[in-house]
Amino acid sequence: MQTYKILHLIGGGEIGGAEQHVLTLLSNLNPSHFRPTVICLAKGPFAELLRQRGIECYTLPMKFPLDIIPLPDLIKIIRSNQISLIHTHGSRGNLLGRLAARFTGIPCLTTVHSSLRYDYLSRLQAWIALLIDRMTLPLATGVIAVSSFLARELIGKGALNVRTIYNGHAPISIPDPQKNRTDFRTRWKIPLDSVVVGTIARLHPTKGLEYLVAAAKLLQTRVPNLHLLIIGDGPLNSELQGTLSSTNIPYTLTGFIPQAYEALPAMDVFTLPSISEGMGLVLLEAMQAGIPVVASKVGGIPEVVRSDIDGLLVPPANPEQLAEKCLRLFKDHSLAERLVTSASERWQEFSIENMVKRTEDFYLSILQK
Repeated sequence: MQTYKILHLIGGGEIGGAEQHVLTLLSNLNPSHFRPTVICLAKGPFAELLRQRGIECYTLPMKFPLDIIPLPDLIKIIRSNQISLIHTHGSRGNLLGRLAARFTGIPCLTTVHSSLRYDYLSRLQAWIALLIDRMTLPLATGVIAVSSFLARELIGKGALNVRTIYNGHAPISIPDPQKNRTDFRTRWKIPLDSVVVGTIARLHPTKGLEYLVAAAKLLQTRVPNLHLLIIGDGPLNSELQGTLSSTNIPYTLTGFIPQAYEALPAMDVFTLPSISEGMGLVLLEAMQAGIPVVASKVGGIPEVVRSDIDGLLVPPANPEQLAEKCLRLFKDHSLAERLVTSASERWQEFSIENMVKRTEDFYLSILQK
């Protein structure tokens, strides 16, 4: 079979869920059929990580969301590398990739990882991004949604040729969870007898971390040895640090940690209090690690964590319910064990093999028309 060259366009300014997805996908594509190249549209750690994995990568920084100055260089790369298909991720990638596809006459596929309106810090930025996306969406040959929730949203916007392909996750390896628990808590000066509520998330408004802090305040009155653990980095880092330091909640804010899943055994409950979530890939890590989950009932989360079967789900922006569900798990050990047992089987349905196979099939359905 012919080998096709696939060009992925992504922001790459930080290593979030979309970047992790791309890295996983490109590391597992059939190399005899597909040869990937990546262009990062912001300076950041992702380009170097790709190069370390042996994946060809360029950086064409966009200075602002509507910056189309890199477009001629992008078209030149597409033509000189004889690219067969452009695969875009995120609003910047979608803008440049779809325009480049129009100028070069090659097909363009977009993966939608989240609800775009929640991805921005200002309403103006969100409005601009939504407008651009709506204007350029007809230039996309096909669209991948990482959850059925997002697929319905896209179809409502008029998207055609939409397929739901869940993100896949490799098995994580934590050979000695108890040692990880002790080592992590010792390293970060978290008392070994603390009850730890934790999360791993990009520090962004869409993750609802303000509601986690509010829930921790409520929990602290019922759980005196409570400790809040937040792992991640992002635009709200300073603001979150200021909010936490003004409370009397014992907390640890680690910043970005590579292979953050290794810290999961240090938590007694894992939370994902998002107000919007395309799928919630980190949930699969918590489910593998055997940590009971409390998450918001939004977006694609209920497609991953079945309510009262694999974890407990709460309405978004509701710290009272979030605190109540965490407290329930602290007290009801049999419930926590039942949820963990179910989750340990559930996560296996979201395999990398299935994600890659379905993506390759979508590539071929477009390329062999």
